[in-house]
Amino acid sequence: MSEKKENSPNVFMKTFNTYKAEYKKIVWPSRDTLIKHTVTVVVVSLLFGAYIALTDGVLGALFSQFVSLVSR
Repeated sequence: MSEKKENSPNVFMKTFNTYKAEYKKIVWPSRDTLIKHTVTVVVVSLLFGAYIALTDGVLGALFSQFVSLVSR
């Protein structure tokens, strides 16, 4: 039942070296690709926000009309 415990700094270095090796495998996007993707995300977010605001306004107006008709 005597298991050898690994040395803490040794475990740290193995973990660090594993992360370092994985980090080297990362393929970073080019500047042009990054700009295109950023613009796409911002435009889609703005369009989706406008859609939500429009839907909220229309449904709010319909609900107000419904409440005014029911409360008469």
